[in-house]
Amino acid sequence: MKNTLIRIFALMMALCMIACCVGCGGDDEEVEIIYQYEDEVVSSDGSASTDNDATTSSTDTTSSTTSSSKKPNSKAESVINDNVKPADYKGTTITYATWRDPALYEDGPVVKAFEKKYGIKVKIELTTETEYTTKVYSKIVSKQAPDVYFSTYTFPYCLDVLQPIDAAKLNLNESIWDKALIETATVNGKTYLVDTVGNIWKDQDMVFYNKKIFKQNNIKSPEDYVKADNWTFETMAKCMQDVARLGSDYIGGAVHLEGLIHSAGASVIGLQNGKFVNGTKNSVTQDIMRWASNGIKEGWLGTASIYAGLEQFPSGKVGVAVLHSFGLKKTGYLRNMKADEIGFVNLPSWKGNPVKATSFVRGWGICKEAKNPVAAGIFLRHYLDVNNYNTTSAFINKEAENFFFKLNSTNTKDKSFYFCYGSGVNGVVGRDTNGNDSAVSTFIMKPANSDPSQVLKEVEAYQGALNADIVKLNAKLK
Repeated sequence: MKNTLIRIFALMMALCMIACCVGCGGDDEEVEIIYQYEDEVVSSDGSASTDNDATTSSTDTTSSTTSSSKKPNSKAESVINDNVKPADYKGTTITYATWRDPALYEDGPVVKAFEKKYGIKVKIELTTETEYTTKVYSKIVSKQAPDVYFSTYTFPYCLDVLQPIDAAKLNLNESIWDKALIETATVNGKTYLVDTVGNIWKDQDMVFYNKKIFKQNNIKSPEDYVKADNWTFETMAKCMQDVARLGSDYIGGAVHLEGLIHSAGASVIGLQNGKFVNGTKNSVTQDIMRWASNGIKEGWLGTASIYAGLEQFPSGKVGVAVLHSFGLKKTGYLRNMKADEIGFVNLPSWKGNPVKATSFVRGWGICKEAKNPVAAGIFLRHYLDVNNYNTTSAFINKEAENFFFKLNSTNTKDKSFYFCYGSGVNGVVGRDTNGNDSAVSTFIMKPANSDPSQVLKEVEAYQGALNADIVKLNAKLK
């Protein structure tokens, strides 16, 4: 009955929208917009298909990779690159364009060890994160292309500067490679980004809490609820409410709203069957936005913005925060907090449903016009293997290290990614080439900061702008 009602609504909506025509590339061209509902993907022509295996589905929790608090073992793998003899590239140089200087982080010794082992020099080409993709693009145009590209929150716009990973001659059949990321970054049968399972640079969504606040005030903590097998959106809200009651100096919680939506198997914009889809009509998406709106209105949720949360949580006055796992690192967001005051647990369950592992798309690729792509592939296989890192010194404590690897050892069936929505080659998070906020960036915050009764109205108000963003995103996949 539920599916029938959803389909009827979708058909009515499609008729009203007249096939959701969005001008793109010609006056007579109609662009199809696909909507993600609870268990169907419905196109603007009213056709529907069940899609339980899509990247945003929450109905399949089977995983062929068992979560473990230990680093993934890659040492048993015998084939590193397809038909490649590393010795043939001794004496050559690769260029790694990045905004993070390895000399200042835990990858510094890994880069040096690679150079010593293979005799391949690594030239680090530094720029700022906000100008990164633009600078890489300029280098390509001027025939000075780097070899290695680092994508953080730039997919799919980074496709403008990438060539298929085939050029690196990597053996992607190795169990070390993250199949979920590869599947997401494969366009028209060609893979453009890679990452490894348990990579020390993964930045998955999770929950942090201030142990000191909960202990000193005898408040039931997120970990207490996890141990009682009762870690849900409702109990997370209860934790935030209890902290907020301590006084005006305290903030109950700060969340990354888009990450929470994806963790429940929904999306604002998702990727299904090789196309970006509109997930804002999904009742789960709308209900979670309403949950956040209620929290802000009632005063127990301080913000639904991860950027505000990253600023607020380290103050020591925030009870719970949904952030990225970079906070577990010594060099991470929470480096100014005392390690023994930082608690952490998995994301909560929405209505008892399975929880998806969520993150932005992070991966490494080979630049167009790269001069030494095969040597770059040898570098990536070494650089992305967590077994080449001293992980003990990388995390705030052993507990954080164990949690990090348990968190990051899930596979395709358990993951959901969100994307860069700004348009243009610059790849700046949430902004287009003119520096304006994209529709998605604005949309995510607007309903959460409105009255709960106005959430649906806000969702409807943004449909035209969101669909325009989706058209641009799908154009990148052609």
